[in-house]
Amino acid sequence: MLFLIACKKIIPAKKLVFKDCEIYFNNKLFTGKYELFKGDKYILSISKEGEIKIQKTFKNDILIMEKKYDSCDSGIQKVYDSKGNKISEGKFMMGKRVGNWKYFMKDSIYFIKY
Repeated sequence: MLFLIACKKIIPAKKLVFKDCEIYFNNKLFTGKYELFKGDKYILSISKEGEIKIQKTFKNDILIMEKKYDSCDSGIQKVYDSKGNKISEGKFMMGKRVGNWKYFMKDSIYFIKY
C-alpha cells in the first residue's frame, strides 16, 4: 500500500493578481492559501476558483478576526480580543458592518443594528 502526502504551499499575496473580486495566479483563477503581513498582523486567506472564502487575521499568534465570505466582499465576520475570546460577530458588506451584530460582554449578549 502506498500513501502520498502532499503539502500545499502558501503563496505570498504579492505574487497574486487581484482584479475586481477575482484572484489570479499565473493568469489562472487561484485556488489555495495566500498570506499577507500587514504591520504586526498576519493575514491568512483561502481562495477557491478565484473567490476568497475564508480570511483569518492574527496578531501575536492569536486569532483576532475571521471572515467567511458568501460573495464578493460580503459574509460573516467574527472579532476576537487579544486573548482569543470572541467579542462580536455579524454580517459585513463592502467592508462595513450591516444588520444586527452580536456583542459578547462578560455573561451577556448585546445586539447593535448597523
